[in-house]
This record gives sequence, structure tokens and C-alpha cells, in this order.
Amino acid sequence: MRMGNKLTRKILESGSLRLVIPSQTRYLNLVTNLAKRASVAVGLDDSDAAKVSIAVDEAVTNIILHAYQSDPEKSVEMELQFSPKALEIHLLHSGNGLRDDQVRLPDPSEYVRHPRKGGLGLLLMSRFMDEVRFLENGDRSECCMIKHLG
Repeated sequence: MRMGNKLTRKILESGSLRLVIPSQTRYLNLVTNLAKRASVAVGLDDSDAAKVSIAVDEAVTNIILHAYQSDPEKSVEMELQFSPKALEIHLLHSGNGLRDDQVRLPDPSEYVRHPRKGGLGLLLMSRFMDEVRFLENGDRSECCMIKHLG
């Protein structure tokens, strides 16, 4: 067995993995690759793993650009939680948070009629993940995305 497989098994057995990155877009590749590899490790096929990766990319990008207004001195925490039933991805930050009651998904047909750059992140997140929730806990905000297994 390769070392990578032993490490993957150990991470899955522990139930969670936590990564903290600076709020800079140059670290997006790191978090999206981790999300994709974790998705494959828990049994998702390549297509679903790619969708989880895109959802994470959109969520972390939104945190960096909107919650932190591109302040590179802040940080984003990603916690992956593994269970036999789901992969949970928690993205935590101390920037301007979004609450569930503030979420307005764009109408895709309207977007096609009036294309513009950006604006589809929340829609992609909601389509690619089984659950997406936005929470506030004191001075921290959280985006929780869940992909059910099996």
C-alpha cells in the first residue's frame, strides 16, 4: 500500500481534517484539491468530486472577495468532517458573514439573457452540494456544505 493510501485511511478514521489558509486566492488550488481528494476518498465518483471542488472554490472565493474585501491578512479555516453518511465541509471566517435568510439564488435564465462576470457562485454551490447553510456564531461566520454519500 502506498503512503498516500495509509494517510488517507488515517484521516478518514479520525473523522475530520482541518486546514487554515491566508485569505489569498493563490491558496484556492490547495483547498480545492484537498476537497476533491477527500471526496474521492469517501467514495464519490470523479464527477461528484469535481462538483464538490467547484463548490469549495466558489465558497472560499466569496469569503476572500466579499467577507474580507480581499484583505490578505485574514484567514479562512476549512474543516472536513467524514462520516459513513456524508462529507461535511465547514468554512469558517471572521469577515462579514452571510445568513441563510439573506441568500437569493440568481435565476439562470435571466443570467443567460444578461450575462456578466461572476454572480453564479451561490447557485453552483446549491446545485453541486446536497445542503448549504450559512451560520453565525459570535464573531465567526460559517458556510457549511454537505454532500450525502451513497
